[in-house]
Amino acid sequence: MLKLLKIKVRGYKLLEDDFEIDFTSKARVFDEDLEKEIYEIEEGLYSFRTIALVGGNASGKSTVLSLILKTIQLLQTGRWHYVPRDFKRDKIELEVVFYLDSELYLYKSTLGKSSDLNMQNQMITYSPILKEKLIAAKYNKLKGKKNIDILYLPNNKENHALTESLGDTSAIIKLTRNSIYVDDYNSNTVTNFDTSLVRNTFIDSLSKCEKELLYSIIQLFDNSIEHIIYVNDDNVLFKRINEQERKMSYIELIGILSAGTKRGIELYIRAINALKNGSVFIVDEIENSFQKNLVYNLLLLFNNSEINKKNAQLIFSTHYVEILDMLKRRDGIFITHKNGTTIDAKNLYADYNVRTELSKSKQFDNNVFDTIVNYQQLMKVRRILSNDICANNDWRNRWTRILKSVVREGLAQV
Repeated sequence: MLKLLKIKVRGYKLLEDDFEIDFTSKARVFDEDLEKEIYEIEEGLYSFRTIALVGGNASGKSTVLSLILKTIQLLQTGRWHYVPRDFKRDKIELEVVFYLDSELYLYKSTLGKSSDLNMQNQMITYSPILKEKLIAAKYNKLKGKKNIDILYLPNNKENHALTESLGDTSAIIKLTRNSIYVDDYNSNTVTNFDTSLVRNTFIDSLSKCEKELLYSIIQLFDNSIEHIIYVNDDNVLFKRINEQERKMSYIELIGILSAGTKRGIELYIRAINALKNGSVFIVDEIENSFQKNLVYNLLLLFNNSEINKKNAQLIFSTHYVEILDMLKRRDGIFITHKNGTTIDAKNLYADYNVRTELSKSKQFDNNVFDTIVNYQQLMKVRRILSNDICANNDWRNRWTRILKSVVREGLAQV
């Protein structure tokens, strides 16, 4: 199975130039870590079962997740879905380090803007691949993570796997196809290993889970429901406890379920499928619409080596920093910041000198990582609102006095 180790990029959205995110461990790994948050790719080379992105609003969490998703899709399909707003300049320069079958690879690609004048009439347009290079090195167990540095040595020869690339399709898929799976919960799509894109709506997810497990998941979010049985793409059988079962349309079902129930059921089903397939599961705002303890349990599923036997990865963003307190490791947590018009991501272990005995959430609340809401800006909003309300009250009082005066004059004339 392919394991993504590092991404470096220039020219992508608002990310700073040479933006880098490293998925390998940075702190010492203990035996107990291997039972929970860490898995061993090869001797001395470790990655995380769960990777968290935290930061303030508009700090770049979703942007970083989109980069990770599109990078995996490029490795999986050989194509980069062209979106004009992805380009900060005329090109995106991408470097990806990954591990596959005892080999380390450095893939470099330069992606251009599409010149297709008819792109607006097409469902999907792909970026032209202007230049690419692939370097491979046999993994040396004695050097561990330091193997990655070998890939960057000068005079490394280009691997011949890319010699038959097309204009908008890389021959990288000859090497990487069928070796990595990704599910993006933000856009409700699943990318299959056969390179096709399958829509995965809530109703469709119901058909992708064994019945007994599905019933358990449903009652986790709404214990008044006895079962929901998938019939086809249009209908389900729905039964509440102590009520008769009835057949209903997908639209009817969506109408009676709460947002948290719909989101939670689908999230858990797709997470379980990721665990079964050993895939990467990317979730933006993981806590959205339901309680934090349900997120805790989802993280526990991924961080349990007995359940997560295929080393699936959950990469998620969150606003609830309390969630991070259940993660022992700090090197699997990244803090995003927007500095003016650029976005960066700092590693909680490598880039901050903080006391390990204090909870992560308390350090966030104390603004150790410069992520707290701008207090002065909050006070400015409060002041403007107060002045506006006072002004409106003065306006209302003034017109009330005028109306009363008019009424009095009218009555006097009568």
